[in-house]
Amino acid sequence: MNMINTISLYLVMIMLTSCSSSLLLDKLRRQKAIAFVPELSTTNQPAFDEGSPFRLTCAFLSNFDKLNVFWFHNGTLMQSFVSTSISEEEDDSIERSYLVSTIVSTIELEQTHFDMNGVYRCIAIHDDLTAQHSFDVSVKMNGMNVIPTKFSEDAMITVHTYQTLFEPRSQTSLMCRVNHHEKDACTVRWFDPEDDPLDTIGEQTDLLLKNANFEDHMGLYKCQVCCGNQCRTLTSFVYPAGLDK
Repeated sequence: MNMINTISLYLVMIMLTSCSSSLLLDKLRRQKAIAFVPELSTTNQPAFDEGSPFRLTCAFLSNFDKLNVFWFHNGTLMQSFVSTSISEEEDDSIERSYLVSTIVSTIELEQTHFDMNGVYRCIAIHDDLTAQHSFDVSVKMNGMNVIPTKFSEDAMITVHTYQTLFEPRSQTSLMCRVNHHEKDACTVRWFDPEDDPLDTIGEQTDLLLKNANFEDHMGLYKCQVCCGNQCRTLTSFVYPAGLDK
């Protein structure tokens, strides 16, 4: 478990080309874990000026293509992203297929409100495995507003697959989900590495890749999320590796 906590996808890709890659992959195939990734996340004690843009990011590295993600503010649930089916799909011809994904969730708001300070906690869950992290957010008030707000309703909260590496398998998913007070009016569009639009599948706009291979599927995918006049482009780097022999 300790080794998983220190490995990024970039390092895994380098190790795949090393002479010890066979032993490494054999060990990683047997291990399942979730770990917080500080390098891709907001600092532990971010400070915002009242009225400035608000952005809080939490990243997790795991051996799963989907995670259940939860956000809390001062102990109160802000948002949850729960998969209807969290089980992995495995190729029948492979006993242990290795996969590592970085999944990122972000809270964004155009203006920071004075009552947005406090402790934010992000939690990622897969079956009985859990990882979490807390951020102590401070807001410098300037007297703009003293009336409590419902900022969680105005925030755009997303979760998406930032990068993924996997050995041959029948299918894998790229997460791209959004919560917004105008969620019914939100649109989500996927684009392949050639910027051609793709069809999405699933009730939560995830992209399903079937029998992905290096030649046809490696590259940077884009998920464009628009809610009202707010649009975000979230990128997912996909690296289908060859089966280690």
